[in-house]
Amino acid sequence: MKRLTAILTAILLTVALSAQIDVDKKYHAGAGIIFGVWGTFTGNSLELTPEKSTLFGMGSATLAGIGKETWDAIDKKLYDIGSGWDFADLGATMIGGAIGTGISYLGLKIFKKSKPYYVAVNGTMTMGIKTNF
Repeated sequence: MKRLTAILTAILLTVALSAQIDVDKKYHAGAGIIFGVWGTFTGNSLELTPEKSTLFGMGSATLAGIGKETWDAIDKKLYDIGSGWDFADLGATMIGGAIGTGISYLGLKIFKKSKPYYVAVNGTMTMGIKTNF
């Protein structure tokens, strides 16, 4: 019963706090999550450790946020449209990146148990992962 109460309280607090956040910041956080997950699994594809893959994912989300804010600043300077550079938007993107990389890191720690192996098939190199299924 205590666990159910804690879960319901967390859901209600999330909904209440979500109403206070600008829609634009939610979009930035969502993009940060996407780039964080993408970067983490790209790092994993490069056979990095889960920790280094997480850093790769966070770097990807940060670079995406900096790129978007640079784009906004250029639009404001050249065409006088938009709001220009906004550190709050960059922060929202980075928070989303931290959430995405955190979830991806947990997935890598749980499911990545063995190193990939390489097999030559028809003269080409292919990669696979040994599983215990």
